[in-house]
Amino acid sequence: MTELDTAPTPGSGTVPAARRPVVISDPQAIRALAHEARLEALEELYASQSTRTATELASRCGLTPSAMSYHLRALEKYGFVERSPSEGDGRERRWKAAGYSLLVDSLNHTPASKQAFIDVQLNTFRDRIMKEVARREAEDKLLRQAAEEAVATARDANAPLDGRDIGVHEPGRRRPPVLSTGMVFVNAEQRAEFQRRLAELIDEFEELNPASERSVDAERVYYLVSVLADSVPETPGHA
Repeated sequence: MTELDTAPTPGSGTVPAARRPVVISDPQAIRALAHEARLEALEELYASQSTRTATELASRCGLTPSAMSYHLRALEKYGFVERSPSEGDGRERRWKAAGYSLLVDSLNHTPASKQAFIDVQLNTFRDRIMKEVARREAEDKLLRQAAEEAVATARDANAPLDGRDIGVHEPGRRRPPVLSTGMVFVNAEQRAEFQRRLAELIDEFEELNPASERSVDAERVYYLVSVLADSVPETPGHA
């Protein structure tokens, strides 16, 4: 999990050592994150809590292994990732996340560096949304074709239509939304509860499968969560 927030006050929490985030407060380090392949690699390492080789990460990011090795060394320089002890035949170096999660401390960064980080995050997610839209459209096209072929076959054979065949394509079927936005009316206490329950739900599903089952080829879904307080514009002439 990668978060943009203000760093917690030392001693203010009771997070177990094994779950403490890697807090990034160096303005130069945030600029190192403004690269889609690096964010993809970090997401893979932090979410899986497993080791990966440059070749495995390159396959996820669409890069060559040598290019990914370069990015991993840059991420290592700022403390995002660490080299892991060799596994198996040890022919290729393995990498791991430097902690359980990554927290980018927004207070110590320039507006430009924060903007760059947010832009890369949103652009990456925009690409994922468009790929999912295209995948669903292609799936619906195949389902429509299958239904049309079933109807044509039944008509040619002068056979009764099987509802299971013509119902292959269901335009109104309920599917999880590709993108969902909204607004809820809550006070400060309710907002804190809303955020707490969201975090608990994410934690629950992040821990469903052990690290040993989070291989580079394992199925995964991506999420983007942002809970924002209302920002009321000032009325002209009023402080």
